[in-house]
Amino acid sequence: MNSKDWRYAHASAIGAAHLAQNTVCQDRFSCRTIETSGGEVLIAVIADGAGSTSDGQHGAQTACELFTEEVNSFLKSENASVKSLNADFGKRWINYFQQKIAAEAKTNGKIVRDYASTLIAAIVGKSAAAFYQVGDGAIVISDSGAAESYRFAIAQHETEYVNMTDFLTDAAAAERLRFALIEEEIEDLILFSDGIFPVAVNYQANQPHEPFLMPMIAPLRNGNANNLNEKLENFLQTPKINEKTDDDKTIILASRAFSKSNLIAKSEARA
Repeated sequence: MNSKDWRYAHASAIGAAHLAQNTVCQDRFSCRTIETSGGEVLIAVIADGAGSTSDGQHGAQTACELFTEEVNSFLKSENASVKSLNADFGKRWINYFQQKIAAEAKTNGKIVRDYASTLIAAIVGKSAAAFYQVGDGAIVISDSGAAESYRFAIAQHETEYVNMTDFLTDAAAAERLRFALIEEEIEDLILFSDGIFPVAVNYQANQPHEPFLMPMIAPLRNGNANNLNEKLENFLQTPKINEKTDDDKTIILASRAFSKSNLIAKSEARA
């Protein structure tokens, strides 16, 4: 999809393990741009519902919708900007999310844990970006799109036990929230759920795996992104990917490189 400043694409694919168990994909995502007094802002969110729960996908959907709505409301309030987002905003949002989920669980005769989900989120403005994370998943950024420029917006968190992570429904979720504010112009943004880790992360270097990620975002950078959502979804379901991971897989790709190159070209033409 295209906006004034951004081109972005996204896809989800159910994991082989979920197909074998006859369960649905429990990843959810949201990606949109909004106009603010400080210019266009991109909001991208991925939530991964816990596979061991009955309604993790509903918790994930609620998380994506609620986070996007609250950020939108905040940024359109007086004197608000991306730079004014902070960890306290995230903690308040988690408390709000937990209240919503508790009410839904009570109505449906469930427990809060049934809606367990992780969250990764990026709010990117013209010259600043805020990032939030609870649990696994990754946010990758680059200020140029050049090789060796892609890095994690929030450092990867090592857990004590394999396959253990934090969830938004945990009592300690607000305390375990990870937040980063980066005051620079970000050109490329990539978010992905943990199902893509085996191909998107260089574990040895603990860095994004650029040979995988750079070709993925290249169509957005060069303006040749026709049907990219469909192509991404098909790619995430190929045997090559499924050999590496049997989990649900979700990715969001966004770039403003093509928009910037157009502006430069127009400026040079006027000159």
